[in-house]
Amino acid sequence: MENKRRRKDPTRGVAIFFVVIVLLVLAAILYKGISGRREYEAEQAASEAAAAASQPPSVAASAVKP
Repeated sequence: MENKRRRKDPTRGVAIFFVVIVLLVLAAILYKGISGRREYEAEQAASEAAAAASQPPSVAASAVKP
């Protein structure tokens, strides 16, 4: 009987490599988007607070009411 060893399929390794790279790229895009959104919201909150602080008290009070 001949001892047959299973040869590794090199395309499987390449496919796994590509899948890992795609997942890393997607994770980087999501991270960048989420951190950018948080930065934008922080800037907007700061600008709104500055705008509210620069308004006269009567205008600021009326702006708070719905």
